[in-house]
Amino acid sequence: MIEVKSIENVSLISINQGKVNALDREMLINLEKALDVINQQHKTNVILLTGTGSFFSFGLDIPSFLDTPRDELKTSIQKLLKICKSLYLSDKITISSINGHATGAGCMLAISTDFRLMVNRRAKIALNEINIGLSLFSSTISMLRNLIGYNNAKRFLLTGNLISPEEALKNGLVDELHDKEELYGKSLELALSFKDKNNLVIKNMKRELLVDITNYLDDSDESIENFMNIFYLKETQEISQIYTPFKNSH
Repeated sequence: MIEVKSIENVSLISINQGKVNALDREMLINLEKALDVINQQHKTNVILLTGTGSFFSFGLDIPSFLDTPRDELKTSIQKLLKICKSLYLSDKITISSINGHATGAGCMLAISTDFRLMVNRRAKIALNEINIGLSLFSSTISMLRNLIGYNNAKRFLLTGNLISPEEALKNGLVDELHDKEELYGKSLELALSFKDKNNLVIKNMKRELLVDITNYLDDSDESIENFMNIFYLKETQEISQIYTPFKNSH
């Protein structure tokens, strides 16, 4: 489920879906609806996104999509991309409080936000789709390249490695590291620091910052169809059923 609450100028969204906070069809629908409502609100100027337990989000709930009809999967993929774009282009400040592992679509959500604070241990972050034979979308790759540069993005994507908080900080993938007990408080502190900032100024500055990348955020229907062609391959589905990047989660 998605939990939403307001704290002064902050709209807090918490992903709370079982042990790994995987994103299934219903979760994507609810997250999209929550962002649509929040982005229209004038009383808040910050969106703070976090998870629960030891996962920020494992990413898409692949097992739930393995037998999904093609048109339904396409709708869910489109919703995921819309959510990421909504966060990335939001007129509000967006912050990820990465409380644990963030892989696949979970990492996509994190890199869609303006600021990323991460727990400093027992967590990994990755766009590891290549490890199960899946491709990624041009909008995601553009966001990543804009964030950490071409060489870092190339290594991150093509290896599919699960990287540590320290490496993520070094590469610019995250902005700050904190102890688990302090992470939420530090994230909220950053969010509240924008309380007295002018909303129109935030909007204008963000739009100017993003002007060079905006045209690269529209994923073609062909690229989505190509993703699904790969997803429905027998070998991809076999790997997806058994792939477990975390042997032990704390």
